[in-house]
Amino acid sequence: MLKNRYPKISIRSRNELAKHISSKTLPYDVVLGLINDVIANFNKYWYDSSESEPEKGKFVRSAIGTPLNKLLKLIDQKVLAPHDRLIPDFIFGGVSGKNHIQAAYYLLGKRRDRTLLGLDIKRFFEQINQQRIFYLFYSRCGCSVEGANLLAQLCCVPLGPKNSGGVGTSIARGFATSPRLALWSNLDTFIKISWVVKKKLKGHDPKIAIFVDDIGIDASRVTPEKMEEVFKKINDVLVNFDHNQRLPINPDKKKLQLHSKGAEHLGLKLGRNKLAMGRRTRSRKDNVKILLSRTSSETERSNLKIKKISYYKYQQQINKVQLKKN
Repeated sequence: MLKNRYPKISIRSRNELAKHISSKTLPYDVVLGLINDVIANFNKYWYDSSESEPEKGKFVRSAIGTPLNKLLKLIDQKVLAPHDRLIPDFIFGGVSGKNHIQAAYYLLGKRRDRTLLGLDIKRFFEQINQQRIFYLFYSRCGCSVEGANLLAQLCCVPLGPKNSGGVGTSIARGFATSPRLALWSNLDTFIKISWVVKKKLKGHDPKIAIFVDDIGIDASRVTPEKMEEVFKKINDVLVNFDHNQRLPINPDKKKLQLHSKGAEHLGLKLGRNKLAMGRRTRSRKDNVKILLSRTSSETERSNLKIKKISYYKYQQQINKVQLKKN
């Protein structure tokens, strides 16, 4: 582990947390009151979102409109986000100023005849338990036992549906702090993966981009057998490199695609030094145009126009990323 790889947060108590996230517009005593309120009423301030997928073991939590949501945003913005500069260039999810478009563009190498290997970490957030987050704050970020426990407890919830008596706790899918905590708590593993990719694909213009739980590896003039070899090594790292944190791959979402055959990653088509909307997005965009030409309802037309504008803005975002890189 490099000496300065992890942020130095050094929070030792709720009083120090209050000092850390207070400001002129949000005084210390108000913030301390907020923290005390959230600690006393934590379970009342979050709920299971309708976006949850119980059949997949994924539960999206929400605290919108509650003091917990306000506190989590403060922790994310004042405690975690200031250290984004320490995060390696190939990691995009949960980092200020980075998005999935930039992650996809990062995979575009200079050499031709490219192949994409796309991987997805299974139930990523649910795999990262509260003890792991405590360890991050205590052993990596210089917090005291009290401070690390406080931060971990504020950012984690029980597994399974709320109030189901699920055994264990993990970072909450949907909380403002979760993307950065997921990243920081597995940083060593992600850096190891990057090292493996560069070593195994040396001479093939290798690229890797990690966006939350999606991993993209791209290389030039490689055989499917070579990429399968790389996959096996990456899978071994994810499962065995850190014995305290197994991160199994979702086999159903593994993909091996040629750029010449329309390879897509994170919903974007990878081309020769350029990106384009993926098939599904283009299909939805085209469908909006068709519906606009057919409907006479003013209400429906208004809703369709809003969707059309959103697709236009999305295309502008893609163009903006490409202009910055060229």
